Amino acid sequence: MVREVLVSLLIEKPLTVLAPGTQKTGAPTCMRLKLATIYTDEFKPARIPEGMILVVDTREQKPLFTEPQDGLVVVAASLPHGDYSLQGFEDRFCIERKQVSDFYSYIGKERNRTTKKMEQFREIVSAGGFVGLVVEAAEADLLSGFVMSRVSPETARQALVSFEVRYGIHVYYSRSRRDISRWVLDRAIKFYRMQREVKH
Repeated sequence: MVREVLVSLLIEKPLTVLAPGTQKTGAPTCMRLKLATIYTDEFKPARIPEGMILVVDTREQKPLFTEPQDGLVVVAASLPHGDYSLQGFEDRFCIERKQVSDFYSYIGKERNRTTKKMEQFREIVSAGGFVGLVVEAAEADLLSGFVMSRVSPETARQALVSFEVRYGIHVYYSRSRRDISRWVLDRAIKFYRMQREVKH
């Protein structure tokens, strides 16, 4: 549904020139309301390709897709990479999900392991695969630091830049689990369809 609403109020006071010795009286005030268009539609439900199965790693805590939409098949399995993948493409499609605390551990005390993981991710991307990293926070939240970590916000910022530019990782930030779920699902669907196009 699309509707028009009043979104701003502009107050205009005309210029009044007073002669010497006269008193200023209340000048007329002109009020003008501005119309704007607001889009209130939700996104349409994703069209799930036939045969597509989303895989969630068994180690994933508080997983997404606990109540999948009609037509979406979700299974739990041990994944070689990431927290989310596609059945049959576990070595070519993966998405990791992190909360702020997880992320600061990821680039802090787990840094050496993360570097090795990123090298593996780069190989996946170089071979035509897709790797994503979703952070359950706004970017501003993430770059404000984490009280339980000695890692500085600047280090976190540079790590994110490195993930994207050096290793080819797609990074997405959101506080909304619904938006994160949609981001993951959209990319899973697109990747799956592309692979089917190649096969045919």
